[in-house]
Amino acid sequence: MTPAFKKGDRSNLENYRPISLTSICCKIAEHIIASQTMIHLDQHRILVDCQHGFRKKRSCEAQLLITTHDLAVIMNNHSQADAAVLDFAKAFDKVPHRRLLVKLKH
Repeated sequence: MTPAFKKGDRSNLENYRPISLTSICCKIAEHIIASQTMIHLDQHRILVDCQHGFRKKRSCEAQLLITTHDLAVIMNNHSQADAAVLDFAKAFDKVPHRRLLVKLKH
């Protein structure tokens, strides 16, 4: 792993992102495993159709349009819509690492 500077104050660690310097053999193996896994998941219809993340011919914009449409239909029908929003960005940066290690060991 090598830190790559993004922007801002160079003394602030949050302004860097990790770059993995992986060998070509590892990159090829990773590509083969990922593509074969997706082929298997698609052939056996394991993933639900509404999942857009990390899938070909799917996008955040398409997911947003579907969600907006679904909410509009619910509102037109005077129905209820429940939503749960989770944000795991930097989740492990906010956890005391020693306590996390103890929990993982347990």
